[in-house]
Amino acid sequence: MDTATLFTIIVVIITIILVAVGAYLVLVLHEARQSLKKVNHVLDHVESVVDIIDTKIARPASSLSGVLVAIKEGLQIIRSFKNSVSKGGDYE
Repeated sequence: MDTATLFTIIVVIITIILVAVGAYLVLVLHEARQSLKKVNHVLDHVESVVDIIDTKIARPASSLSGVLVAIKEGLQIIRSFKNSVSKGGDYE
């Protein structure tokens, strides 16, 4: 077998392998992007819950009359959270 033919075969095989690895890499990066979008959505939801807790519970609780309002708001948040968990929450 001629060395030029051998090198050509090796180059073709390496090219096929690199194309397959590249396609797999694109699929993995696509999946990672979708996962990061879901994580971002969850973090946005957590941030909004923290803002609600801060504005409706933590700040009013600083006064004596705000304690009862804070308890009431806390119970409403817990009920809301239970309802969203029981519905299954759609993150897409």
